Amino acid sequence: MGVKEKSITELIKMRAIPSLLVVALIASTECSSENKHVLNSVSKPKGVKDLEEMMLTMMAKIEALASDNAQLKLHNEQLTLDITQLKRNEVHMKLEGESLKSLIENTVEDRLQYLEAITRQITPPTCATLGNLGVTRTGTYLVDPDGVLRGEPPIKVLCDMETDPASTIIHHDSMENTEIDHCPDEGCYIRNINYDASMKQMQALIEQSESCEQEIRYECFSAPLRASNIDYAWWMDRHGEPQYYWVGSHAGEHLCSCGLTDDSIECIDPDLPCNCDAEAPLEELDEGAITNGTALPITQLRFGGLQFDAQKANHTLRGLVCRGKAASPENPAESCSSLRKAGHAHSGYYLINTKEGRLDVVFCRMDLEDTDADFQLDTGGRIAEESVYFNVYRTNFILATKSTSI
Repeated sequence: MGVKEKSITELIKMRAIPSLLVVALIASTECSSENKHVLNSVSKPKGVKDLEEMMLTMMAKIEALASDNAQLKLHNEQLTLDITQLKRNEVHMKLEGESLKSLIENTVEDRLQYLEAITRQITPPTCATLGNLGVTRTGTYLVDPDGVLRGEPPIKVLCDMETDPASTIIHHDSMENTEIDHCPDEGCYIRNINYDASMKQMQALIEQSESCEQEIRYECFSAPLRASNIDYAWWMDRHGEPQYYWVGSHAGEHLCSCGLTDDSIECIDPDLPCNCDAEAPLEELDEGAITNGTALPITQLRFGGLQFDAQKANHTLRGLVCRGKAASPENPAESCSSLRKAGHAHSGYYLINTKEGRLDVVFCRMDLEDTDADFQLDTGGRIAEESVYFNVYRTNFILATKSTSI
């Protein structure tokens, strides 16, 4: 083997060129003289160095093609993944479209129901009024307990049309079950209650309703409401006065639902009026509905007596719930204010019983506040319950004035 062929062979081994390419390269260097004019038409290596450069170039192209092929393969895999994701998105968008369609239909229906309510009467005073007008869907509505176009702005409430009569519910910012922070003193834990309505509107709602209540729940583990005649817990009424009863309308008493019977047999300790007062190392509960309309709504919760890690307590306070319509006062009423509370909203002349044995004719300006000086105007008209006296005159000739009793 010549030196030239030996160099080529070593180069082939070093570069690992495919055998077919090697044969072609050797043949190109050993071709006969009569074929040299054909090879001259292409780039012919002039020596080993040129041949090496050609092989390097071809190998670079092969590597580039291999890289392009790998990129195309990755691109194809990515396209496959994209197609799969697009199919998933299509299914997801279809489900979202159906959900949105249902939501729009429900929203439109709710709005139509709400518009129907307000077209029947401009901002009714309570949900019971809406129920009387034929509204049957439970939902959020605007009501104006203190009167239309006067006083406080209308308030948003939840109208529960499933109850009979319909319930007006006012929510607040402490509706959830809440863990009470540990503190040892009486009433050291303070929770202020902020309602979605002004106090004036809530008071007007209570006065116009047949009944109102607010449920309260106290969960305890060895955490008493009262122990050794010390009150560790109470709630504040709308007048800022502390109250210690946890059910019904029992002002001045410490009482829970289990203690309503004379012997408190429903309580875990019959000698105590509340379950939690037993301080038992058990999970106990005291709950009830406050029904005292003169105290509602509850404005603050106070708890304490939690000084050990093992002691635990939670509280839950529901919204203010009012139902029905207050009974009309005995006719005649005592004032324009009592007439308003009974549901009269139109200005005009009314009979009121301001003095025993006499009825007075007054003009009630229902568009004004109760505190306005012109809210109740005395006309000077009087009607006695037993006898009514008139002065009778003749105009065609002079006749002495005579008082006649009829």
